[in-house]
Amino acid sequence: MKRIFLFFFLWAGLAAALHAQPRDTWTCGHVYGIELHGAHQDTIPLIHANVMWAGTTLGTVSDDEGFFKLDLAPASKKLVAGYVGYESDTLVVEPGMHGLAFYLEPDDHHEEMTIEGKKPHTLHLHEAEVNTQSITRQGLRTLACCNLAESFENSLSVDVEQSDAVSGAKRIKMLGLAGFYTQILVEKNPLMRGLISPFGLEYIPGFWIDAIDISKGTASVATGYESITGQINVELAKPEDSRPLALNAYQNSMGRSELTLSAARKVTPKLSTMLLSYGSYNRQRWDEDGDTFLDMPLVSHISLMNRWKYHSSSGDGQIGFKILRDTRDGGQTGFDFGRPRAANSGYGSRNRIGRYEFFAKAGTAFGGGRSIGLILSGFHHDQDSFWGAKGYNGLEQSLYANLIFEKEAAHHRFSSGLSFLLDERDETYQEQLFKTRERVPGLFAEYTWKPNDRLSAMAGFRYDNHNLYGGFYTPRLHLKYQADALTALRLSAGKGYRVPHLFMDNPAMLASSREVIFAESLEAEEAWNAGMQLTREFSLGQDRPGTLALDFYRTEFLQQTVVDLDSDPRTILLYNLDGRSFSNSAQIEVTATAARGLDLTAAWRFNDVRMTYAGELKEVPLNPRHKGVLVLSWSPTGRKWQFDVTTQYNGATRLPETALNPEPYRMGSHSPAYGQLFAQVTRKIGKMDLYLGGENLTGFRQERPILAWDDPFSPWFDSSLVWGPTAGRRFYVGLRVN
Repeated sequence: MKRIFLFFFLWAGLAAALHAQPRDTWTCGHVYGIELHGAHQDTIPLIHANVMWAGTTLGTVSDDEGFFKLDLAPASKKLVAGYVGYESDTLVVEPGMHGLAFYLEPDDHHEEMTIEGKKPHTLHLHEAEVNTQSITRQGLRTLACCNLAESFENSLSVDVEQSDAVSGAKRIKMLGLAGFYTQILVEKNPLMRGLISPFGLEYIPGFWIDAIDISKGTASVATGYESITGQINVELAKPEDSRPLALNAYQNSMGRSELTLSAARKVTPKLSTMLLSYGSYNRQRWDEDGDTFLDMPLVSHISLMNRWKYHSSSGDGQIGFKILRDTRDGGQTGFDFGRPRAANSGYGSRNRIGRYEFFAKAGTAFGGGRSIGLILSGFHHDQDSFWGAKGYNGLEQSLYANLIFEKEAAHHRFSSGLSFLLDERDETYQEQLFKTRERVPGLFAEYTWKPNDRLSAMAGFRYDNHNLYGGFYTPRLHLKYQADALTALRLSAGKGYRVPHLFMDNPAMLASSREVIFAESLEAEEAWNAGMQLTREFSLGQDRPGTLALDFYRTEFLQQTVVDLDSDPRTILLYNLDGRSFSNSAQIEVTATAARGLDLTAAWRFNDVRMTYAGELKEVPLNPRHKGVLVLSWSPTGRKWQFDVTTQYNGATRLPETALNPEPYRMGSHSPAYGQLFAQVTRKIGKMDLYLGGENLTGFRQERPILAWDDPFSPWFDSSLVWGPTAGRRFYVGLRVN
């Protein structure tokens, strides 16, 4: 870590040296627009006006005061300023000239124009200091994306895996580490935490989602101390921007039926509301591999959400609530879920969840660039479940508040705030009660400095006082250097903490016959993360833009909960880290418009994740080192049709030790590599989209995903060692009305 920070300080010095370049190598000025008012006229600064050297691709945009600054171009002396609705202007610039001023006059010579554009499927947020990639609504439509878990199939930044072969619960990974090291927010609210974690990704339908912002590395300190490997923020459809009525209906070949309906209305010019509903139903039993266990769980789910938003010149406010009911049954095909568990002789699993959520936001702006905002959220979660002979129940209530003050000037932004988190959780496992009461008050401060269009830095620090684990000190730093208009380099380093939650973090406790052994009292997890990202925009020709992104991140744990599946295949051994644990993750990604109407994304990632198990540094199991993705999207002229194809390559992964099992219940040392194929065709008919497609078209399935399936109550039974898909080809058809 010392080498990492030395690298950051050297880089900061280099950036400062570049910032201190001689004045004769750059020029600056303002761009103003002339506004005519009858007999007199005014001038106003034009925000984000384009300023380019004639005949080159070198340029910049003006800031909030109309100010710009850029390097001199050796091949051109003419500087051109342009802005929509105004006539462009050109100035001849000689070395040493500074304080230029453009005065653009209104363009009254054009008749009405219609401008059409296609939003990219994914994009890198150009202005952000933090490495952030956004999956747009257009990108979500390239797959069925019935829920949040299925929205990452064509993204390499986030992996989605199945936690076990009984419940079908989905989990994510980022930078090669488990999803609980990634903070998941819903419009900046931490509602996806706690008991909902194993199934929460499936409780947000894709049709509700407006965009998904994925940030790698430690995020802003304003949202808490938990984002060790990254942050995922889900933006939902907004009442003021949504259609009065929207519908999505879906049906697949394995009996899964879904219906999503939303309605929005503007009650007054300042007040709008939106009602969202989602239902999923699948009670069809499938067992393609003949192991007597269901390939997919039987699901009945319904969610209702209502949100209200108020907007005025003095401030904004919104409030909303959500209710969901979910029943998920798995196990052997002959298990009768209509009878009491004691009356069945086979293996069954049932999860019944009831949940209530609320959220509220309010904010107002003052003079001098000052603003204040308040975020509130809370939930009540009730879960009743059994897994074979194991019983598990959970009851959780949570309250979260975050008060943020912000002041912004020309080149500076300062934010600070107070937060409070209260979690009350009762879990019953095998008739043993685990009570947890977490109270975490915190405070933070963050400063952003942007001296020019090239360099920006964001430094933050927060302190949280956890009633069970003491003080958490969280420093974080983000640097961005814009080498030119097309090239950006981002560096980040920071610390994060996390409180271990045994049952929601480790579904293997419930999905197998392994005995859970706590070797010692577990401490809070603590880790440093540092990384870099380089992006380069390019062009393959007119209207054919592209982006190349390279990134590398390293996570080093100071303290971690070790889940040891290797020591004995009949136990899960839990203890604190005694040794090293780290993750190295490198990724290259190219997105481009290869031809008119044809977009592609090609990406490859390498993960090296190791942990010390019982004194030996070993590769973390069930974690593939290599993964590749190729996404093609073609929309012919007229855009009535759209064709989308996603291919995945998943490399081999180390499997937990099973050599002590009887011969029929052993697995190899590594899984094989495999590929998957997804395809979808969409036909646009007026305000309707008719789509059909297929998932896992290669038909690849993991052989024997359940150990000892023929003796599910033996000590060898284990359905948690899943490294590949457990269901074969699936076809679907759907209809979207907007």
